[in-house]
Amino acid sequence: MLHVSDDGSGQREVIARKLKREAEVWSKLKHNNILPFIGVCIDLAPSPVLISPFYEFGHVGSYLEEHPQINRGDIVRGVTSGLQYLHNNEIIHGDLKLQNVLVDKRGIPCICDFGISKIVNRAGFTTASVGTVPYMAPELFLVLDKNATEIYHPTTTKASDVYSFGLLVLEILTSEMLKGRPRQPIITLNIFENLHPKRADYDTEIVSDEIWGVLEQCWDFEPHGRPNISQIARRLEPLL
Repeated sequence: MLHVSDDGSGQREVIARKLKREAEVWSKLKHNNILPFIGVCIDLAPSPVLISPFYEFGHVGSYLEEHPQINRGDIVRGVTSGLQYLHNNEIIHGDLKLQNVLVDKRGIPCICDFGISKIVNRAGFTTASVGTVPYMAPELFLVLDKNATEIYHPTTTKASDVYSFGLLVLEILTSEMLKGRPRQPIITLNIFENLHPKRADYDTEIVSDEIWGVLEQCWDFEPHGRPNISQIARRLEPLL
């Protein structure tokens, strides 16, 4: 739920535009694994808000803490299906993370928060935000001591969503915080070169070598080297 603050007309206009933009993206999405959009309310609070159902389980991390024996493969399938739907409709989420997957009363995961999502090749749907730092793909970081050949203008893509998806799946399967991920978007070359999750940090009884192999494809340093989410879905399905 997004509130428009009252700290100046200029700031209100900026936030109002963002709210309108999010509503335009979100309101058109109809899928079992996407948080339903109910509407915009202008008289519930001092400023407009976006309305959605309330999910008492909260985000998927909290849900898994309370239900550790749940079939995590089903959760992964649901998130995969939701992301497939977005990408098939030319929408880049831009901020996939544990907190942006809610769980409904049936135990179904639903992707939420389309505040920085964008529509591919649609004017007016670009954003300067590149998501939450620990989940960011390598191309979205500013590397201090890397020989730059072009001006730094990072932008989220379907490929960066796939990278974040791989990290999210790792958290869902293990209920462990991501290891060794930066907390700031500006990093050194040494940190950049060690972004790749390490197999030795994760129990093979929890994340099989076969699943790890698929996730590694999501984490290819080069965006064009990552499979699309439909390819990932086909490779993960028999392993979950």
